[in-house]
Amino acid sequence: YNQLVLGISSGINAEYGDKSLFLDGSLTLQFCDKVMKAGFIAVLLLACLPALSLADFAWSYKCSDSVCQRVSLAETNGEYIPLPKCRLQCKAGGTLWPYPTGDVRIGSNVVAVRVSDFKFVAARSERLQEAVEIFKGHFKTNTAAGEGSVKVQFQISDESSVLDMSSTEAYQLYIQSHAGSTTVVITSLTFQGGRHGLETLSQLIQCEEDACYMASDVLLTDEPKYPWRGVLLDTSRNYFSVETIKNLIDGLSASKLNTFHWHITDTHSFPFYSKRRPRMTEWGAYSPSQIYTEEMIKDIVHYADVRGVRVVPELDAPAHSGNGYQWGEEDGLGKLAVCVNRDPWEKYCVEPPCGQMNLANPNLYEVVEDIYRDMLDSFTGSAFHIGGDEVNFNCWNTTEEITKYMDEKNMPRTEHGFMELWNEYQEKALARFKKANGGKLKDMILWTSHMTEPEFLHYLDPAVYTVQYWESSTNKQLPNLVNQGFKVIMSNYDDLYLDCGFGAWVGEGNNWCSPYKGWQKIYMNDPKKYLKAQGVTDPAKHKLIVGGETAMWTEQAGDRNALTKIFPRSYALAERYWSDPSTGWFEAEPRLVYFNSVMEKQRGIYGNSLKPEWCVQSQGICKLNNL
Repeated sequence: YNQLVLGISSGINAEYGDKSLFLDGSLTLQFCDKVMKAGFIAVLLLACLPALSLADFAWSYKCSDSVCQRVSLAETNGEYIPLPKCRLQCKAGGTLWPYPTGDVRIGSNVVAVRVSDFKFVAARSERLQEAVEIFKGHFKTNTAAGEGSVKVQFQISDESSVLDMSSTEAYQLYIQSHAGSTTVVITSLTFQGGRHGLETLSQLIQCEEDACYMASDVLLTDEPKYPWRGVLLDTSRNYFSVETIKNLIDGLSASKLNTFHWHITDTHSFPFYSKRRPRMTEWGAYSPSQIYTEEMIKDIVHYADVRGVRVVPELDAPAHSGNGYQWGEEDGLGKLAVCVNRDPWEKYCVEPPCGQMNLANPNLYEVVEDIYRDMLDSFTGSAFHIGGDEVNFNCWNTTEEITKYMDEKNMPRTEHGFMELWNEYQEKALARFKKANGGKLKDMILWTSHMTEPEFLHYLDPAVYTVQYWESSTNKQLPNLVNQGFKVIMSNYDDLYLDCGFGAWVGEGNNWCSPYKGWQKIYMNDPKKYLKAQGVTDPAKHKLIVGGETAMWTEQAGDRNALTKIFPRSYALAERYWSDPSTGWFEAEPRLVYFNSVMEKQRGIYGNSLKPEWCVQSQGICKLNNL
């Protein structure tokens, strides 16, 4: 502090020649007045305001009945005990999110640590070494000295493992201190499991100011209950920067969510840059700066991979395909899409702008195959989402080219006829994807739709498709899907749509899926409960639910506010689909409130605040006592 003052003094004295401003490095009111007159506002804030340290506070933390309580220093014999240290000592797993599913043995002993001094052993691959650097980066500002040495040893069988529906993400974490030395061992069959173990280790290191503390007597085993745990972000309705997308991935990784579902195209815009069909972006991007190139996407995919997250692209089709497809006639390929931007939109789509693929145009499939090839060049993961929702039959029925095509094919202009037309596209598009991918399919995902209703489900093969379920939790499609052997990803809008509960963006009042879905409702999104309520009690059928996603549709969310809508609510999904807890949200709340606070302070992930900070510091008090 005095060095700062003396440094400032030399500059001011050189300017004003007033040696009387300083007395042994102390500031006088005269100096502050001079600083103000000179316009040094930032200096005034730094040097003229009184500084407080932790030693100046009159309170501390004390563990009582497994709860850290804020108490006077007198109750801790004048010793200041930081909240992070108390949380580690007070209740086993009180800093963990999501809560582990296996054995959890965490003693009350803690040691002071400086993570930059950790020695890491047996991180053989660049991938794991990068994960280690990410881990260390979480604590780069915490520079206080630690106690003794810490060695972190990895025992990972496959550091190059690919994340898919059958991957194991299990790990074991061991921490033991003896005679001033602490040993940490992370054991896993896969890179993903080992990275999760490293994430849990980071949660067993809690920091305040410069100092960090680590639990030093730990043995836990852990693995997720569901293999698919993620968040959808729609970057077509509003464009999102690479920085924001990476910040989203940081939040997924921190809470062991393993899937970023990238809804990258829609009728509104086509920001995906197709090198084989660049006119898609020329016509479809909002501006030349609002696109995603192959280089940008590969950077994001790598960023996610070393954080244990897969990136799943979605090319929505045959509906939700409008802006970007208008160039076909100009290039001699005919209309690639119909009903594009048609009005009144209510007749032709669920929201403006409208647009659906022109299934009567054979050139469409050449274009779709090229887009698939470009996406496969950029996205290297094991899954691909082909869209498939909200087809509007009236759009096709009022398009002469399509009705003429249907007449030639003897397809009636009825519900069944339009479903036959749609299925023709589905089969051709799947064949084009397989061709583009070297004769192989991936884990193919599609939305619930008219095609997944019981009458038309025969068009789809459960050995090929996993269905992302967005209907309500009481819709009859859910039990029918598992009874027919389909794997299902839960995104039921009545629990998991993050855009709900805001004002209408067409018209007035609230938007269509109101009310707002609080984190508590998301936490209680138990698919087994919904299946049982509709008569499906067979545990083998329950296992066909492979996971869940929250969905951030972005009609009313943009680059600067979407993360506050995604987090911390998606943290609630993380524990639901990792831990499958038998207890309710009430028991989880203290951990989530604390975890959300740590994510802001330690990781810079700024979701919505759940409570005043006083409640973070006064665990267990900010609640309704009759719950």
